[in-house]
Amino acid sequence: MKSVIKSSLPFFLFVLSCTVWAGIFFILPYFLDNPSKGWEGRFITFFHWGLECFATFLLIYALAVNKFVFAVFFPLFSLLGSILSFYRYAFKAVLTPMLIDASLHNDLRTTLDVVSIPLVIFVIISVSISILAVVYRFKKIKVTKPLIHFAVSVLLLCILLTANGRVTNSLMQRFPFNVYYNFSEYKKLRQTLVAERIDPDPALKATCSDSMKVVIVIGEALRADHLSLNGYHRLTNPRLSKRENIFSFSNIYSEFTNTNMSLPQILTRADSIYPERAFQEKSFISLFKKCGYYTSWISNQDPAETYVSFINECDTVLYGHPEKSVYNYNEWLDEDLFPLVKEIKKKDFPCNLFVLHTIGSHWYYNNHFSSSFKVFTPVTSSRILSQCSSEELINSYDNTVVYTDFFLDSLISIFENENAVVIYLSDHGESLGENGTWLHAGDSEPSHRPACIVWCSEKFEKKYPDKVEALRRNKNKYYRSNFVFHSALDAANIQSKVMDKKLSIFNLPAQ
Repeated sequence: MKSVIKSSLPFFLFVLSCTVWAGIFFILPYFLDNPSKGWEGRFITFFHWGLECFATFLLIYALAVNKFVFAVFFPLFSLLGSILSFYRYAFKAVLTPMLIDASLHNDLRTTLDVVSIPLVIFVIISVSISILAVVYRFKKIKVTKPLIHFAVSVLLLCILLTANGRVTNSLMQRFPFNVYYNFSEYKKLRQTLVAERIDPDPALKATCSDSMKVVIVIGEALRADHLSLNGYHRLTNPRLSKRENIFSFSNIYSEFTNTNMSLPQILTRADSIYPERAFQEKSFISLFKKCGYYTSWISNQDPAETYVSFINECDTVLYGHPEKSVYNYNEWLDEDLFPLVKEIKKKDFPCNLFVLHTIGSHWYYNNHFSSSFKVFTPVTSSRILSQCSSEELINSYDNTVVYTDFFLDSLISIFENENAVVIYLSDHGESLGENGTWLHAGDSEPSHRPACIVWCSEKFEKKYPDKVEALRRNKNKYYRSNFVFHSALDAANIQSKVMDKKLSIFNLPAQ
């Protein structure tokens, strides 16, 4: 046994050297901008980096057992690692399904625009080192009992990747495992695109007879009781509170507290009696298209399998930041969607449906408001919840609310001279320490209470005074989040047999 261990030592040290090289140059860039505080924060960040390196060590170990496999694997590993780490370090960009899609559909000239001399140099150096490692593996390293080495390394890697969901998710968001994960997600999304959904109203035939702009904004993790429009003790809506025809609906209920499940409920006519409609039927977007609307999905989040089919019902799909994921810890702002909105609007279609999917108040909060909106202090300085005080977390969260107020006010400015309506609904709320819970995807009451704000232009009010009066009367009523399906159609005056007037906030209640 001792002789086996002794003979395996050169191989072990060789794999360790390859891992150290990868850990410093390919994996470390994913951790350099992680917000942390003090030695505890640095230790936790270092632990996660070490865990990624350990998993990478096991991967290299398994594939280096056979020198021919290693000769193919390691240069490719180094090529991908150098490219992805360069863009992660230089541009804060990470691999996402959206980025893969954009890369595969860009022309050669667009692709070459992101190639730089430093990137080429780094790639050449990395691949050259990998080739030297391959040569060294052929000439100097001998592996005794290769099947045992392979079996042990694969077993340990499988245990590490499957034992804990949070650990798995963390590993899959960073190199080298993010390559497999994101291409797998991209494949799932492409397969979802071809899945057929049922047209909820195949008999609908109508045309848009007048210029109309309907804007649906899907917010993120904004809870209703942190709006000053709803009586919150802090002034979180300084801009919207000064506008005319602003209606805040403070009593909306979202059954689901995570984006992937809540969006199908918002976009379709699914309800508690027929929940399966969320995964069988098309959304209101398809009905708008049938009535002559030019439809656009403009997003600041990556798509998910549960709602990507709705996205692709649109005529145009644009992403503000295809290079970002929730594991980015740098500025990621919703105002970056404005140029995309204006780009579509200037095409001057008479009738438009805009669906904006914002990053809103998603954790890490500080990423989602610019420095001029740091109204409440002190703010968090670490992404590790246990290192943040309740005051810091709530201050940072409330700053995202002030920023959303600015975002919506600026969005309204784009449409204020049009016959237009803006419906904002957050996908769910957020826990801020109630019963010891934070963030969302749990079952706390605040997570089920999303913010909802509606605005109508003067032209819309003159054309549909009854609808605006309905908003005034209905704003304190209880609605479930699926009201959006019916309300969007009602706002556009689309007469569909599947629209339930009772579920529309634009419908006057019976006297």
